Parts: sequence; structure tokens; C-alpha cells
Amino acid sequence: MKKNMLALVVSLTILIPNIIQADQSQTVLDQKIEVADSAQIIDAADTAQIPDDTQIVVIVNPTPEQILSLDKQILSPETIIDEGTQEETSLAEEVEEIEVPVLATFDIPMTMNEKVEIYIHYFTNRIRDKFSTWLGRSEMYLPMMKKTFREKGLPEDLTYLVLIESGFNNKAYSRAKATGQWQFMKGTGKRYGLRIDRWIDERRDPEKATEAAAEYLGDLYGLFNDWHLAAAGYNAGEGKIGRAIKKYKTVDFWQLSQPKYKYLRRETKDYVPKLIAAAMIAKEPAKYGFDDIEYHPSLACEKVTINRMTDLRDIASAAECSLEDIQILNPELKTRFTPPNYPDYELNVPMGKKEILEDKLASISGVSEKVALREVGPEKQGVSRKKSSRAKRVQSQSVSMDTASKRVINYIVKEGETLWGIAAKYSVDVRHLASWNNLRNKHQLKKGQRLNIYVGRDTDKKVS
Repeated sequence: MKKNMLALVVSLTILIPNIIQADQSQTVLDQKIEVADSAQIIDAADTAQIPDDTQIVVIVNPTPEQILSLDKQILSPETIIDEGTQEETSLAEEVEEIEVPVLATFDIPMTMNEKVEIYIHYFTNRIRDKFSTWLGRSEMYLPMMKKTFREKGLPEDLTYLVLIESGFNNKAYSRAKATGQWQFMKGTGKRYGLRIDRWIDERRDPEKATEAAAEYLGDLYGLFNDWHLAAAGYNAGEGKIGRAIKKYKTVDFWQLSQPKYKYLRRETKDYVPKLIAAAMIAKEPAKYGFDDIEYHPSLACEKVTINRMTDLRDIASAAECSLEDIQILNPELKTRFTPPNYPDYELNVPMGKKEILEDKLASISGVSEKVALREVGPEKQGVSRKKSSRAKRVQSQSVSMDTASKRVINYIVKEGETLWGIAAKYSVDVRHLASWNNLRNKHQLKKGQRLNIYVGRDTDKKVS
């Protein structure tokens, strides 16, 4: 028994929530076991000292050489370990797979293994600032998302998929042309009732996209009867997962994700570990060092039915709010107009503006699609596909940072405002807004603080 325990200590990292955790600098060479009840350090070889009823946690952190190797290899959330450069050992090949007890606060299976540990390290260290931004954004939408999933009988914690899909960015866009918070491809989005055309892309509508995602995940669970496989199917498609199950004759996601099984892409194999790591951190951010998150409040709004194509400027004027307010609350709109041939379109307006707008709707003239097209102009063709993604990013940043050609707005910060919210209001990059104003901490603004905001000279921005 002692020999087996020592082998377990040497080969595994086991993390059990709500128990004292060993310091990150501790290595496997220490061969220590931390006992939660007494915090007593006991030699790993002497397991007889451990009382039978004592709850323990075995923490074996990677060696310095392993940490260095990980830091060199972790290039992006999608490429954590290169199979050709680092030997990957499956837990199932060494010992029985260890399941972390499902806590009352989690409603999806929380398996802990090496991959999950790698992603916890990645989120808390390599992209800490970015993950903090994602967490701050999450509270704007999570209550709505969890309510939707709960009403449909789905685990609420599946909503943390949005953390790893888009970081709760409505306009996130992937190289594969998936878009929105839930990163729907066009075909899948349309299959689940999302309207996508030149006027509107409901993949960017937080509520409608969440409804569609819940239906899709429910269908995936109906196919595989397993939430890990359902999540993997959300990433790779149900057909890919179904073929992998048939090929390798197992319905165990962790078996399918072993290095020796090559059918699934690395991205799909890492998808579930990413979800588990993100959910664990999001549930208890302070436990993982995220104790300074500035959570953005939910976007409070009311819905008004618009029965014809209408210019948003006229709507904003009638509702006595800014055009930017309307656009922020309706990220699915691709132009300055509500969509044609959509008689029951529900437009979000700021709280307290519904009655004001409804009283004036009859007096607002509609717009024909022909007139709207003339104002919008030819559909943008985008930049050459030959350009690399990096080149496009550099070009975009260069344009944004060209302050000489832009109009400056002297903005005074109001109570409770955040840099992210102000940036969204004026359609500027939050990084640029911080740079223009020499702000080190993007999250700390004070009432009355003055900011310089650079916008296009032809843009009619109003300070409210």
C-alpha cells in the first residue's frame, strides 16, 4: 500500500476543492502530503501516520523542467501540447481515472487530470489579463444564459462554454467564420432558427444565440447521453464525434482524447479540459488569484416590437437616447437599420424608454430596402484573403491609433462607468482608449475623470 501511494504521488496531480492546497513552488521531489485537518506535513512513504478518517489532498506540482517545457509550448488556447515534441501520458494508462467528486456547486462532471491542470495554469498565468476581462464581461450575460439553460433542463454550468468560445464578446469572429458569443457557424445557426443575412446576424444576439445553443447542446446530449461528449460535439460537430466513437469503440471522452487515437483534432481533445478549467476558475475566481475582477453590470433594457424597416437614428431620437445606446443593445444589427421582412422584430431600448418610443412609433416613417441599400452602399468585400491574419490586425491597429486624422472627444467619467463600457459606447478598442489616456489599470476609473476619445471626423458621437 505504501509503495502504491508513493507511485501515485510521483505520477499524479490530484486537486480536490475546499482542501488546503500546496504551494506552487513545491515539486514532486518533496514527496509531501498536506493533511487538511491539521496541516501537518507527513513523509509520503509513511502513510501509516494518516488517520483513516482524515480528508487529504495530494498535490504534486510539475518539476521546474516541466514548467519550462510547458511555457515554451503553450502558444495559444488551441495549441497546448504538441504531440510530436512532448510525450503525453494518459492517466488511464497509469492508474484508474480519478474523478473529482461532483460538488453541489457544479452540475457537469468535473474530471481532474493533467490537461485540466495545464489549462488552469494557462488561464491563471499565460493569459491572466485576458481571462480577467472575460470574467468581467461574463456577468453581463450569465444570469440570462443560466436562466435559459435551467428552463430547458440543461446544466447551468455549460454556459461557461462561452468563456472559451468568445470571452463573452458578441462580435467575436473566428477564422472558420463562426461568430457571436456562442461561435455558431452559419449553417448550424440557421438550422437552429437564427436569421443571418446582410441586415442582421442573430448569432450576435445574446438571447437568441443562447436559446439556439441550449437546443443544440440538448440535441447533442440526446445523441451521446454524456455531457463531455456533448461539449466535444459542440466543438467538432456531432458527426465527427459519432465517427470517433464508432472507430475506437468507446463512449468515454477521455479515451477518445488519448494521444494514440488520432482521429479527433487537438482542439477537440482539449475542449472539455478547457471547459472544466474555465468553470472551476469562474466559480471561485479568488481561489485562483482573480480577486480584483470588475464585473460589468447587466445591460438593462426593454423590448419594443418594430413592424417595418426603420432608421435607428429616428428610433434613437424618438426614444430620447443616443444612437450608440441602441447599437450597443442590439449587436445583431449589421447596419443602421432594423431588418426588412421581419414584422415581429424586437428591438432593445434602454430602461425607461419603451413607453416614450411606443408613443411616437406611429409618427416614424419607415425606410424601403432600396433606400437603405443606397445609404449603406455596396456590401464590403473585405481585405484580400492573401493577407495574413497578423497583417490584418496590424493594419487595423494602425488605423485605430492614427489619432491625427480623428476627432477628439473630451469625455467626463460618470459614476459607475468602466473603461470597457465607454469603449463600447464609442466603438473604439479598449486598449487604444487606455493608451490614449496613459491608463495602467484598465478597470479603475473615478467619477469626474477626463478621457480623450478619438473617433472618425464623420461620426456624430454624442456625450450623454
